[in-house]
Amino acid sequence: MEKIKSYISELGQAYNIPEALVVAAPIFLLFIAIFLTFLAVKLLEPKYRLYKQDNFYNLIWKWKWKKDEIVDLWCYCPTCKSMLYVDDENCKTTATLGDKITFFICHECNESEKGRIRGGDRRFALSVIKREILGKVRNKTFDIYLDL
Repeated sequence: MEKIKSYISELGQAYNIPEALVVAAPIFLLFIAIFLTFLAVKLLEPKYRLYKQDNFYNLIWKWKWKKDEIVDLWCYCPTCKSMLYVDDENCKTTATLGDKITFFICHECNESEKGRIRGGDRRFALSVIKREILGKVRNKTFDIYLDL
């Protein structure tokens, strides 16, 4: 430790630089290097990770990306922007795929139906939307500036 203090003192005296500046400059440069590394990682991140919402089946869908996987996918009311809830009870009683319908209902808009997806229950509906999202990413037809 004494050698470091001695070196800093000699360096400051040799070039007429205050000791505080000799100590602060490397620390500042380290912070700049960390910041530039962080910035480079963000700039090199795939653009599709900024794509986090879109409109499918007349509903607003929002999600997050965890690496290359879609997580926290859910739909929102196009009128009041509230989270919708799902009614897929008929999927349990109906055997025919064409008759299975998942309804998306808004509690804030007097329990009104805001959208529906045919063919299966809630899990099926979410998988349909994931396929739509991934298709837009694959074809590069997504819009990261979409304001719903």
